Amino acid sequence: MNIKRGFTLAEVLITLTIIGVVAAITIPSLISGVDLDRKQADAVIKKTYTAFNDATKQIVMLETTSHSMGSVNCNDSNCIRDLYGKYVSYIKTCNSDAQTNCLDGAPATSESATTTMLMQPVWADPASAVEIDFSSKSLAVLADGTLVGFQYDNTCQQTVKSVIAYEETPVNITKACVAIAVDVNGAKKPNMVGRDRYQFAIGKLGVKFKAAAATTTP
Repeated sequence: MNIKRGFTLAEVLITLTIIGVVAAITIPSLISGVDLDRKQADAVIKKTYTAFNDATKQIVMLETTSHSMGSVNCNDSNCIRDLYGKYVSYIKTCNSDAQTNCLDGAPATSESATTTMLMQPVWADPASAVEIDFSSKSLAVLADGTLVGFQYDNTCQQTVKSVIAYEETPVNITKACVAIAVDVNGAKKPNMVGRDRYQFAIGKLGVKFKAAAATTTP
């Protein structure tokens, strides 16, 4: 007589427990390799540029006599990063010639649409994807893991490729004192402009936005 034997309840529970443990270990690492969704990225970048805009106002009021970012006592990007560090909390910093510890394996130059499995969003210009990077900037890492890069021009005449209006492609902001590049999730992928990497410009008094388009009335 043939006796058919199935799995006991104990065996099923042990198997499910093992699957649960493996899933708990592997799923977070899989998720970390996927880019943030747009709402998450927007929330972090808004928090970041608000923090640096507020810090800029503190700097021009307390660190200068002429109340202009162009007259702070700094001659390079490392100095301006450290000056902002008095008003924005960092967990580590890296000078422009020693970036490895802050990049933590992330590429200094942003990935383009052709080097990732993820599609470039319609609100980021693939042709400009490699123009916002960290390769020549002084770096800092914020408490939430956001990577920030600084490039300073004490004449406030640099042109910054800025992604701050999320429905638009990167635009040139002129007469900027500081270019601040941001990677909202640090070394994690996709490291692409308009997804997890953004950049905004600081003028003499704070964040500089693209001028609104002129409207005409009939």
